[in-house]
Amino acid sequence: MIDRSVLKWIAVLTMIIDHVGAILFPDQIWMRIIGRVAFPVYSYCLAEGFRHTGNYRRYLGRLALFALLSEIPFDLAFYGVPFSFAHQNVFFTLTLGLILLRALELCREQLLFGAGAFVLLGLLAEVLHTDYGAEGLLMVFAFYLAQQGTSPWIGWGIFVLINLFGYVGGLQWAAILALLPIGLYNGKAGKKKQRFFYWIYPLHLLLLWIIEKYIGSGSWI
Repeated sequence: MIDRSVLKWIAVLTMIIDHVGAILFPDQIWMRIIGRVAFPVYSYCLAEGFRHTGNYRRYLGRLALFALLSEIPFDLAFYGVPFSFAHQNVFFTLTLGLILLRALELCREQLLFGAGAFVLLGLLAEVLHTDYGAEGLLMVFAFYLAQQGTSPWIGWGIFVLINLFGYVGGLQWAAILALLPIGLYNGKAGKKKQRFFYWIYPLHLLLLWIIEKYIGSGSWI
C-alpha cells in the first residue's frame, strides 16, 4: 500500500518522462504512454486534497498562482515563445477542477446548479485550451464520485469511459494504467513536500526548454 506522497511522486515522475518524450524525444512513444498516468493521478490527488483541506481558499490560491507562474515555462518548452494562447498548462485545469468540486459541494442538493457549474467551467476550459480541457474536469469529477461512499463505481466507470472513448485516437487509453497506483492508495497523507510538488512543474519545463534550445533534441546522446 502507498500513501498520497508516493502517489504524487508517481505523478511527478511519469509527468517528467512524458515531457522529456514530448520535447526531446518525440519519436519515443513509450515515454508518452507512461506519461498518460500523470494527469489521472494528479486529478485523484486533487479530489483527495479537496476532501482533506482545511483552507479551500488557500488551496485554490496556490493552484492559481502556479498556473500563472508556470505559463511562461510551459510556453517556452512546448512552443518556443514566452507567450502563447494555443494551449494552457495543467495547473489551469486543476484550478478549474477545484472550483468545480467546491461548486458541487455547495450545490449538493441542487443538481441543476451543479450541472450548470460543470458546463460553464467545461466551456471555460475549452475556450482557454487548458491541458485536457473539459475532459480533464470530467476526470476530476469522476474521482470525486469515486471517493464518495455512495457511488464509487459510477466514478470509476466514468473515468474508464472518458479515457477509452473521450479522446479520438492517440494514447489516452493508457491513462487507465493510473488505476494501478491509485488502487494501492492507503488513504494516508504521508510525508509532506508540498512546495516541491508545486515548484517541480515550472522548473522542469524551464530546464527542458534550456536543454532543447541550447543543446539540441537528443544531440548529447
